[in-house]
Amino acid sequence: MSEQPEAAGPDRRAHPRSPIVVREARCICGIDVFFGYALDVSRGGMFVSTTKRRKAGEVHEIRFQIPGLDRWFECRARVVWNRGFDPATRQAPGFGVQFLDLAEEDARTLDAWVRRVGPG
Repeated sequence: MSEQPEAAGPDRRAHPRSPIVVREARCICGIDVFFGYALDVSRGGMFVSTTKRRKAGEVHEIRFQIPGLDRWFECRARVVWNRGFDPATRQAPGFGVQFLDLAEEDARTLDAWVRRVGPG
């Protein structure tokens, strides 16, 4: 898998995604635990903004909370792409993950949240 996605954006996504700022997206890979900010989310995955570089294909346990919902979401997620900071574009560094085993109830809750706040 490449460092950058072939074609980033909604056209590559299977599910509508909504912009979000989650102050804490906790990722666990073995004994390595790190935190980032989630900047968008859907039932299929999320973008985690962090300077901590991850390799495409890595699988992490991820834990996050959505603003306005009094619950935590937990699942395993695979890194599908990543990017470093580029001063020319000023895009946030981080990586995109695909949820691997998000509970169907949690997926439906995320779908409803995205419909309520609007896709990004």
